[in-house]
Amino acid sequence: MNASSEHITDTLDDCAGHSPFVLQNEGEYQAWRLRKLEYRRRMPADRVFELDQDGLLPESSLAAARLQIQAHNFVLFQSVQPLDKARFLALNRQAGLSRLDQNPGADEDRVTSLRVVASNDDRALYIPYTNRAMNWHTDGYYNPAERAINAFALYCVHQAHRGGGNTLFDHEMMYLMIRDREPELLDALMDPDMMQVPPNVQDNRIVRARETGPVFAISPGGCSLLMRYTSRPRHIVWKTDRRSQRALDLVREILVRGEAAAEVRLEAGQGIICNNVLHGRQAFHDADGHPQRLIYRARYYDPVRFDDAG
Repeated sequence: MNASSEHITDTLDDCAGHSPFVLQNEGEYQAWRLRKLEYRRRMPADRVFELDQDGLLPESSLAAARLQIQAHNFVLFQSVQPLDKARFLALNRQAGLSRLDQNPGADEDRVTSLRVVASNDDRALYIPYTNRAMNWHTDGYYNPAERAINAFALYCVHQAHRGGGNTLFDHEMMYLMIRDREPELLDALMDPDMMQVPPNVQDNRIVRARETGPVFAISPGGCSLLMRYTSRPRHIVWKTDRRSQRALDLVREILVRGEAAAEVRLEAGQGIICNNVLHGRQAFHDADGHPQRLIYRARYYDPVRFDDAG
């Protein structure tokens, strides 16, 4: 492990009591901020990491992958040959991801096959299983705190004939921009009552209970930042006091300006491994004679963590 990699590991493991995401820790924040912006200057967001014949990142790429996560909170990859779901999951395990979330639309292996489903399929009620655009959100924002989604991975089996690109926005950059501009609003965004997701009721049956929580939360060890957010105007209840509304307006303004956003259109054999960054999806259109768009998605309770051992 080189010196840069050791320094990164230290920032992940040894921050208890010194989290840069605690407002009182101004010195730690400024050090983290300088490091974050330097990594982003050095590491282009659109770098694509080539996998080896086994569908894994070669050991020689692991240090750079760690830097990429520190810089952007996502890594793009390209497989030499198509990955089945077993190899997709093995690649995710190389990134420290093992604790899979189970959502109702997932397959038996807990990997979700994102494709347009028939109108009589129950999943057709949910935008991911249609060809419609998806606004800014983080995955699993409706999950309870004990099942918080820290990371997710996507793998493109087939891309749509037209459209279907993604926009990514590093949630740590959202925090940085707010703290630089109006740090007093972060208390509102960390309020445990900031965001309420009403229960999901289908056919008089509660599919998911009501969930309430903050937009920003700090991991138990203080080392990482989690974000829960959706731009959906329906099925979401925000606090309505003046400070909370100012905080939400600032989040929306930053997303509209898009200064830290990255545009990605995965092609067949490409994918994303990321901490749970803000993201959206363009509308898309499949075409006769062209394979239906199919994306594998896996959600995890773990944060991304590339190990030397692979």
